Amino acid sequence: MAGRVVRAHVWNDLVLATAKPGPATFRCVVLHDPRYHDPLVVATPLPGSAYALWGLSRDRWPVEQLPLAAKQMLGAHRAFVFGGESRHRLPELALLAGNVLTYVAATAAARATGFWDRRCRPTCGRLRRVLLRVDFSEVPVPEGSLRKKVSVTAHLPKGVQGHRRRPGVLTLPANSLRRRKVA
Repeated sequence: MAGRVVRAHVWNDLVLATAKPGPATFRCVVLHDPRYHDPLVVATPLPGSAYALWGLSRDRWPVEQLPLAAKQMLGAHRAFVFGGESRHRLPELALLAGNVLTYVAATAAARATGFWDRRCRPTCGRLRRVLLRVDFSEVPVPEGSLRKKVSVTAHLPKGVQGHRRRPGVLTLPANSLRRRKVA
């Protein structure tokens, strides 16, 4: 810890004020690090020393970079899905894309995004602000199609008939509808 003293206050066997007799207990550890103005408060059911909890909390923040990049850069925080498989697939794709964007931001040359950015660093936020200024309609597109989709679609309705709803046909799964009793 490079010559600084980190103090820890530990309270064991705590329960919630609203808990009934015999609940699970937890610990509260308050860490005072001289580098920070406010103390770090950790409530956990995990056993272990205050030093181990301090180390775990420091390791936690780099892990949160990928979801943060996916939410800020891709807008994953606005994506809502309802299908069973989509609930897993969308977060997986967002994490993968967040990982790629974090790598691109870290390996690209750092560019200032305004006059205030005197010591620019290669971060996802700066990459996002640089990409906001790019007019993607001027990016050259390769000639021809990129790949041929080999799937049979001749049996599917096309155009307006493809998305027109028929009367009396449910478009939602039957188990998602709630039946109400009519008195």
